Amino acid sequence: MKKGFTLLEMLAVIVIISILVLVILPVVTKNTKDSKENVYNSLINKIISASSDWMIENSDLLPEEGESISITLGMLQSGGYISTDLKNPKTDNLFPADMVININYVKSNKDNPKLSYGKYNGDYSIVVDTNSGTEIKDIDDEYSVVELNASDTDVDNVVYKDKDNNDITLKEYSIQYVNNGINVEKVDSSKVGIYYVYYTKLDGNKKFTRVFNVSDTSLPEIVFPSDDTVSISVSTFDLYNNVECNDNSNICNLKITEGENEFYSALSNKTKGNYVVKYEASDAYGNKTTKNRVIEITE
Repeated sequence: MKKGFTLLEMLAVIVIISILVLVILPVVTKNTKDSKENVYNSLINKIISASSDWMIENSDLLPEEGESISITLGMLQSGGYISTDLKNPKTDNLFPADMVININYVKSNKDNPKLSYGKYNGDYSIVVDTNSGTEIKDIDDEYSVVELNASDTDVDNVVYKDKDNNDITLKEYSIQYVNNGINVEKVDSSKVGIYYVYYTKLDGNKKFTRVFNVSDTSLPEIVFPSDDTVSISVSTFDLYNNVECNDNSNICNLKITEGENEFYSALSNKTKGNYVVKYEASDAYGNKTTKNRVIEITE
């Protein structure tokens, strides 16, 4: 009775298995690669979609023609636009918080189809730079707003504090400032912009990144004269005279929205009484303040 396999039969089986491996392995490898690529592209699209949501809520920061801005994944995550557990299927590591997303203004023409975006009068492209950022897992990304024209002391109090409000000194960390892809000396609060500040621990490889958004959130201020009475005997009166319009952006536009015609008509007809005039102040970044002024026309 014949038992087991002969050497020739075993060799034949090995050859058949080898052939199957050679045929099947590339297919499995390709399917795995394709699956990872599909997941990767899906995540990139999610980041682009989150960037679009960020643009809607930060329209005042959008670039004009010929310009571009950069934001980070950490900004989107800290703002709640996207989750913090996005793992790159190609590396099995999380996408780093300081990975850069570039937002560019693209002028459309017949050779360049419109990249229409939302309700804005402009075309924007969003490009995720997956080659940017660090792969350090303990990166500690924070997003802070710095008020336009804040004092250097106020800015330093934010830049040189960590998330637990501990001092960060140059003896412990080296600090790099980047604005629009260029190394700069500091966070400059005199103009609106986004700064990336990279901290590196001098006695090790501990690193983290913080994002500082210099923006104008302060409302303009309207200051009226202390005396709001006008005599019917005057022939002319300027409603803007001695009315102050102040703003931290140093640009304050003042206008009257209501009551101007009624006041001048009453003054012309020498009609005594109290008249309400509404003023509106606006700055260069869309912040507005309205305030009513009561003027009494007297003898």
